[in-house]
Amino acid sequence: MAILLAEDDRALSALICDFFRAAKLEVHPAYDGEEALLAARETSFDLIILDVMMPKYDGIFVCRELRKMCSAPVIFLTALGQEYDQLTGYRAGADDYMTKPFSFPVLVAKAQALMRRANGLSLAPGELGYGNITLSPAAHRAFVDGQELALRPKEYRILEILMRSHGQTVPRDALILQVWGEDFEGDERMLDRHIASLRKALGTGGVHIKAVYGQGYRLGGGS
Repeated sequence: MAILLAEDDRALSALICDFFRAAKLEVHPAYDGEEALLAARETSFDLIILDVMMPKYDGIFVCRELRKMCSAPVIFLTALGQEYDQLTGYRAGADDYMTKPFSFPVLVAKAQALMRRANGLSLAPGELGYGNITLSPAAHRAFVDGQELALRPKEYRILEILMRSHGQTVPRDALILQVWGEDFEGDERMLDRHIASLRKALGTGGVHIKAVYGQGYRLGGGS
């Protein structure tokens, strides 16, 4: 999947590109509104990320022009956080809005979710989804980018717990209790080894599992 990133701050653009490329996503940077429109006319993108305040053409103008030529999801990045500014962005055709400073992993997750929905991979009733990860608890199946994973039972259970609590830190003790039960007598590092194995199995989705020092683990951003 290909992403167009229009951001005039080259240092910020480079950081965002690094996070998307770490998630195995192709990203094409543009540094002003005119360059973004030219790129969109030449290439079909699966997602477009626009800074609102850009040279030559601002993000609002670019979004309106894009809506005349494509239906790719659009995320706005902006330092403007007032309700009026956000409504202006949505009325121009944006699908989501992130106010600077923002979490890079959350931006990646939002982008993956929007692309998944745009490509007809919306969640079925009862399914759980975060970023490019989809879980079907009823069938006990897990997917990344639509490809089924071969998870061990405890890896699957850890993933399900984290997905049901996404954005919130799940304490280590709570994870151990829910996965191994009250009779757990193993090494506490057992949890860390399972997390490492789960991240590896998730491939590009593994980036969403975060260790919270001294507390536990969480999926994505949050407290």
